[in-house]
Amino acid sequence: MIVAGRSGGEGVRLVLESEEAMLLSELADQVDSVLLLGEADDPALGRLLPNAYPDDMSASHEFARYTRDSLVDGKRQAAQRVRDATAVESAGDGVVQIELDQSEAWGWLTFLTDLRLILAERVGIIEEGEDTADETRDDYLRAAYEWAGFVQGSMLEVLDPTDS
Repeated sequence: MIVAGRSGGEGVRLVLESEEAMLLSELADQVDSVLLLGEADDPALGRLLPNAYPDDMSASHEFARYTRDSLVDGKRQAAQRVRDATAVESAGDGVVQIELDQSEAWGWLTFLTDLRLILAERVGIIEEGEDTADETRDDYLRAAYEWAGFVQGSMLEVLDPTDS
């Protein structure tokens, strides 16, 4: 994975190995599934769409009624854009180069945030660095969580170089 600024400084260029592109596409499918199915008992959904007013159920219900559909739609669109951009036929296709303007890059960052929230829930990460899960369990998901964080951090450094 290589993350670099686009020529002209407006946006990001991602260079992914085909396996990385396939992984992102697969993970985008999984994020979309969590949002599409919207199972109320899925704690990952609670991380993606937290209760705005935990002490006032009436206000919380009203807030969700007016905002939930558009939030879910935006998150699903971000996952779809990542899935479309990373679609490759097979792992042997070499590298995949993706050019993102500023707006597209921020959409990817939204997706990566959602992905990390879901993965954190699946492996038992409560807060950054605080684990409740068995260290040996879900190594694949834990590695995906850390890799997505690396990609996210790299993109942020390119988008806002004054922050580094």
